[in-house]
Amino acid sequence: MVKKLSYLLIFLVMLLIYVMEFSILQSIQKPFVLNSLQCEGIKSKWLKEVARYSIEDLGYANLQLSYIDPEGKQSGCTAGWEGLPYLTQKIDDNTIFAYASVTKLFTAELILDLVRRKQINLDDKLVSFLPELKSKALKDARVADITISDLLSHRAGFDRNLTPDTMSNSSPWCPYKIETLQHTVLDFEPNSKNIYSNLGYCLLAQVIENVHSKTYFEVSQGYFKFKNSHLYYIQEQKNDKSKVPDINKNKDLNNFDFYALLPVGGLAGNSDYLAKYIYNMDRSTYPNITSRLDIVNCDIKQVRGCHGFSGYEYSINDKLTLYWREGRVPKTLALVSMDSDGGVLSILSNSENEVIWLNSNQQLLQMIYNSYLKQSK
Repeated sequence: MVKKLSYLLIFLVMLLIYVMEFSILQSIQKPFVLNSLQCEGIKSKWLKEVARYSIEDLGYANLQLSYIDPEGKQSGCTAGWEGLPYLTQKIDDNTIFAYASVTKLFTAELILDLVRRKQINLDDKLVSFLPELKSKALKDARVADITISDLLSHRAGFDRNLTPDTMSNSSPWCPYKIETLQHTVLDFEPNSKNIYSNLGYCLLAQVIENVHSKTYFEVSQGYFKFKNSHLYYIQEQKNDKSKVPDINKNKDLNNFDFYALLPVGGLAGNSDYLAKYIYNMDRSTYPNITSRLDIVNCDIKQVRGCHGFSGYEYSINDKLTLYWREGRVPKTLALVSMDSDGGVLSILSNSENEVIWLNSNQQLLQMIYNSYLKQSK
């Protein structure tokens, strides 16, 4: 018992030291980052508020922020450097960041496009698109109940807190050994609750590939035409060397299989093009990336209380609803918000903190919501 308490004490002391070091570094950099802040466009005053809050209150050492208003007019801000102030490359509109799980919005769009074109249905069963499981006996019969809608909404039965997330491994079984699903035991009943899952979006990519009879990479390139933008996949082919943006490079990402992560967290680009792509997705007919099934019971008054087909839905005032998606891996932070007026906001940085990032993103989303309402009056 004494030994366990000693280990706990050591852990808490190390955590405190980590947080203190992070806070000290933030304090030193903050005035330089604030001084480097540049904003332009019709919404520059509001965006400067968001940027200053991110820097002053949340400790962002850099950022790239873009907003497209309902009329299609674009505004933006940049601040900070890729590393130490004045000694490394300054952040500008062309700085490339990893998108992390914001990539899932693009995968959701490809699936929803198939639904809109009536090539698949939201209530179709996953197993019907996986030839690897045809006529196979499932260890967990509930796997046969997983629908396209369940996968989109993170309600398929995968809980990475109970079963380790294969997508975070250097050798994930998805997409290489889909037959592994035959022997998988789900962590909960499909469509009974929302638990975030990377695996579900890898499986959605298998649906996309099998319907189109093309690779996920080929389908996404054809649909989104990334070659005409600053967006690219970090690892396009299995044997390619990953091209992690310089600003996001760290040893923790060396073990990631970014080819397997193509539909999950494989995109990189700038905030301008990210906002443009999401702006166009938001204008698609039902079902689109802001949609959800009406039968899903959730609480939109909680920042993470209601997940639709691609992201969360948040509203505490009848005048405004935000539909949002975040992404985070070490040294990578991405957030996209679509407002009910038709505008899109994208934020990119490498200032994530593995200890407090969930709470920081929640605070940022609430600040965006409240400041948007205030400036709309």
